[in-house]
Amino acid sequence: MVDLTNVDFITFKENERDAGTYWVKLHIGSKEARYICEDKDSLRTLLENWSKLRGKEITITDEDIIEWW
Repeated sequence: MVDLTNVDFITFKENERDAGTYWVKLHIGSKEARYICEDKDSLRTLLENWSKLRGKEITITDEDIIEWW
């Protein structure tokens, strides 16, 4: 279990072995927690919810997800 308020930043990339799923790293200080999002919608939800906790409201499109990695 990870408290998103403690996450400094998030990195992710598409799983090369299972297209459409995403490997996510939640960076907390010098440590990281790994998570697998089963689709773009769950990745989008994670990123948008984390940004809200950080005081920013963002909208992420499918194109944004593809371009980031």
